[in-house]
Amino acid sequence: MRRLVLTLLAVSLCAAAPASAGQWLAGDLHVHTTFSHDSWGGPGDDSPTDPTEYYTLGQTVTEDFAIAASRGLNYLAITDHNDIRSQTDPGYGFGGVIPIHAYENSLDGHGQMLGATKVYDLPDHSWQSVRAMELDMHKHGWLLQANHPTDPVWNYSYDQVPVDTVEVWNLPWFYDSPFPSAGNHDGMLRFGAADLDEGAHVTFTGGSDSHWKATVAGQGPGQPTTWVYADEPTEKGILAGIRAGRTTISAEPPAMGGPRVYLEGLVDGAWTAMEGDTVPPGTKLRVEVTGAPGATVRIVGNHGADVLTTTVTSPDFTAEATPSQALTYAYVQLYGDDKVAERQQVCQAIPFIDLDGQTDYCHNRIAMLGISSAIYFQPPTRPGLPFPAQ
Repeated sequence: MRRLVLTLLAVSLCAAAPASAGQWLAGDLHVHTTFSHDSWGGPGDDSPTDPTEYYTLGQTVTEDFAIAASRGLNYLAITDHNDIRSQTDPGYGFGGVIPIHAYENSLDGHGQMLGATKVYDLPDHSWQSVRAMELDMHKHGWLLQANHPTDPVWNYSYDQVPVDTVEVWNLPWFYDSPFPSAGNHDGMLRFGAADLDEGAHVTFTGGSDSHWKATVAGQGPGQPTTWVYADEPTEKGILAGIRAGRTTISAEPPAMGGPRVYLEGLVDGAWTAMEGDTVPPGTKLRVEVTGAPGATVRIVGNHGADVLTTTVTSPDFTAEATPSQALTYAYVQLYGDDKVAERQQVCQAIPFIDLDGQTDYCHNRIAMLGISSAIYFQPPTRPGLPFPAQ
C-alpha cells in the first residue's frame, strides 16, 4: 500500500527521500523539560517544598531528545510553559531528531505555539489579544493550537480565535479523571469535532504532555505519536503538513509498535486524496489500518454520523465506504475492545461510583489506538486567519 511504503521509507531512508515524494514523519508535539515550572531538575533546581513531590523530577532537553530517538520519532517539539530556553540548550536536536520550536502559552486555556521562537507578552488574555497574537504568528508561518481543551477549558470560540489545530489526544487515552488525569479525553475529541461541525477546517493532533521521569514509561515522548505527511523532513515541512491537515495519531511510537490508521479518497479513479484534502461530496473513502487485528475501525462524519464501523481482520487491513452526500467531513477512529457496556453495568450496580453520571471511566472510551484528521467535502465555511503568501 502506498502509505505503508512511504512509512518504511520515512523510517529507514528519511533524509534521502526526494522532497517531492512526501513522507510520513513520527513525532510528539507536546513535551516538557526541567525548564518548565512543574518539572523539577534535581539538586540545584528549585526543589519541591514537599518531599512527596519529588516524583516531579523531569528530563533535560538532551534526555527528551534521546528518548524520542530511541522510540523511532523523527521530530520533537519541546513545549515548556512560557519558556523557550530549551531552544538554545546544547541538547536541542540531540540524536538527529528534528526539533520543532514551540512553547505552551498559559492563556484562558493552554495554547501551543508551534514554530514560535519568541515568547509573546500579551496585555491580557482577551480573545482580541489572542487573535492579534495569532495573526502575528501566521506572518512567521507559526501555528496556534488549543491544548487539552477540556482541562483547563479553552475559553475562546472558533469565531473569536480560529485555532489552526486542536490537541484531541493528550496523555495516553486511558488516563481519565479523577486519576491520573483531570482531563476528559472523549470531551477533547468532541471539542475538535464540534469545530468541524461548525464548518471549520482544523487539524487533529496528539501529544504526550510528558513532564516527569516517574511517568515516562507510559507517558513519555511519542505516547501518543502524531504522524505528519510532509514534503520534506524539516521543521518547515512538518509545520506545513500540520497546517494542511495531513496528520494521523497513534497510541504508541514506531519503536513500540503503535497501530496506524489512514483515510483516503477516490479521485479520478485513484486513491489520491488524503487527510486535509477537500473532495466532492459523496466521494468514496478508504480506510487503511496496520498493526491492529481485532480492533474496531470507524469512519465518523458530522455530529457523530456513522459512515463505516467494522472489525479489522488482518495486520494490513483496508475497507471502503461511500459517505452521504450531506456530510461535510469524515475522519477515522481506531479502538480496541474496552468493555464499555460491562463498565457501565458495574457503575449502575454500584451507584456511588458514578453518582453524578459524569465519571469518565464509566462512560468514556479507554482503548483508543488511532485517530486521523478529516477529509472534507466542502471548503471551510468558517475560514481561519490568513497566512501570507509563501
